[in-house]
Amino acid sequence: MSFKQTPSVLKAKNRPTTRLDRSLEKNLMAYAAAATAGLLSLAPCAEAEVVYTPSNIPMAVAFLNQGPALTQFDLNNDGIPDFTFSMLSTQHASTGRALQLLKVAGDQSGNKIVSVPAKIGVTAAAVPTGGKIGSQAMFASSGVDMAIRGYVGSFIRSSGSWLKVETAYVGLKFLINGQVHYGWARIKFPQPGEFVEPSIYGYAYETIPNQPIVAGQTSGTAQPVSASAPGRLGVLAAGASGVRLQPKQDAAPSAR
Repeated sequence: MSFKQTPSVLKAKNRPTTRLDRSLEKNLMAYAAAATAGLLSLAPCAEAEVVYTPSNIPMAVAFLNQGPALTQFDLNNDGIPDFTFSMLSTQHASTGRALQLLKVAGDQSGNKIVSVPAKIGVTAAAVPTGGKIGSQAMFASSGVDMAIRGYVGSFIRSSGSWLKVETAYVGLKFLINGQVHYGWARIKFPQPGEFVEPSIYGYAYETIPNQPIVAGQTSGTAQPVSASAPGRLGVLAAGASGVRLQPKQDAAPSAR
């Protein structure tokens, strides 16, 4: 049995090839190059992932005149302490002087704490929720005070960023395989000014080196770069006819 082609098929087969206008062909090539660049920019980026660990870790209590109470802290849970919180409580019976002190220090080389200027030196910053922790911050490499209160008889002198907050974040910078990462630890006091019994209420760090983290951020991924001209990409999807159908810009009115 022979197969007979329909007239429409024969017509399509014998249709002559039409060459595109040169200017249109040049525009199509330019649009194709732009589309390629746009699609490349839409390729998945390396995902930034925040690793969050919920916790309620009471810090070691400092008993009077028994030396500092230390609480080591492993930010990325690899079994190696990254920071240490230190609590100290002293009292001298003969002079009537007393001291309460809370400070934080990095345990490994390169580990630092977000700090702010103080009357003498610097103090660990009480970073609020939403505060950005990254390269723009000021960091202290040695141990820094969070809060300090001294008594001389009835006279009380206190300082530190943490004296008037109940909950805030310690901004942290530490190294993983020699690369800088940022993180935070949420610290909670029983009430503002009562810094002798704090707890670590969760902590997090950013897995991508040199990527900032927001205080309180518990998850997140990097957003892909958006195409610079999404309208053009939509037109390209329509093919050459779509290019021709673009509305022309109005010509400037001629002076009369």
